[in-house]
Amino acid sequence: MLIRFHFLMIAMALMLATSGCKHATSSTQASVEIPQVAESAAKSGNQPEPQANAAPTALPAGLPKGVDAKDLDASERKVLAEILSEQFCPCGKPRSFAASLDAGDCPLAIKLSAGVVGYLQQGQGKKQVVQALLKDIERLNTVAEIAPGSSPRLGPETAKVVVIEFSDFECPFCRRAAAPLVKLQNHYGFQLFYKFFPLKVHPNAEGAARAAWAAHQQGKFWVLAEAMFTSEPLDWPSVQKLAQAKGLDMKRFLADFAADKSTEAVKADLKAGESAGVDGTPTFYVNGHKAESMAQVQEMVRDALQAAGEKLPAELSYEDLGETAPATRAAAHAAAPTPTGARSAAEVAAPTAPSAPVPAGTKPAAAPVQ
Repeated sequence: MLIRFHFLMIAMALMLATSGCKHATSSTQASVEIPQVAESAAKSGNQPEPQANAAPTALPAGLPKGVDAKDLDASERKVLAEILSEQFCPCGKPRSFAASLDAGDCPLAIKLSAGVVGYLQQGQGKKQVVQALLKDIERLNTVAEIAPGSSPRLGPETAKVVVIEFSDFECPFCRRAAAPLVKLQNHYGFQLFYKFFPLKVHPNAEGAARAAWAAHQQGKFWVLAEAMFTSEPLDWPSVQKLAQAKGLDMKRFLADFAADKSTEAVKADLKAGESAGVDGTPTFYVNGHKAESMAQVQEMVRDALQAAGEKLPAELSYEDLGETAPATRAAAHAAAPTPTGARSAAEVAAPTAPSAPVPAGTKPAAAPVQ
């Protein structure tokens, strides 16, 4: 059983493929706050076997309590029962996922079981569902320590929920998420901090980040950021025109852009992102927990607000979030399914509009932390 548990933990670490624009190299990971009860039990030889490994019946009545499988067909319910009996408790207790659901004392199990049902409804196979489940367990059990510092912020300091975004002005997925993220912040009132994470594959990204930092020194980060997210190209002459059009003090703007502090600020954000495990943009952290889509951000913000006893407003739609709702089973069976939150190969490979070189004096993005 020790070997099996270690295999589980290795598999979880390998499932961290990030949606959006990808980092050129791998990242270091944040510390994982997964309880060690299961590992201790495994070492002592006292860990119980997961519930029946034989294929369970396909009847909903044979599933753990609290699992709503009424919209699954017989074969999908069979796969659901297998997954829940074969996987470990997501809260780290030495028992199966199914036993955790029956016990009713692991909120993560209840939450994640609904996600498993959703993946099956989308037409995903057992292997895909298990991979998505392990990734969700890793994401929800990992807390990254990220200091907001003097980063640009929206929202009151007293807000109980803090969202930190690592973003790249030339990343098409960051551009798509920019306006919905501000809409989400206005709707829920959380603190939103922006961190620079220019990717090496985007030639003007670091220059744009330094320009945004220079605008921040005049209290106009969000004004210039919005302009850059909605404009192309982002070569230096174009960025200067945007800054001038937005009313920035150009003498101060140019001086702040050229200052070493602008480069240092960008490098500091890159280092913070690497340490937290960012390997693509946009990446979000909700009270330290990683999210890779706007839908995940909203879900985690709502969970955090509810835990804090706050009144919840109505949910924003997928359209409000700038995303497409998960495919129905019929649609998923008509085409090869894509895991929730992942970008298709065509989307990731889609070329962006050509842009001019990085402004003179701009250094390449900092090397990732090893």
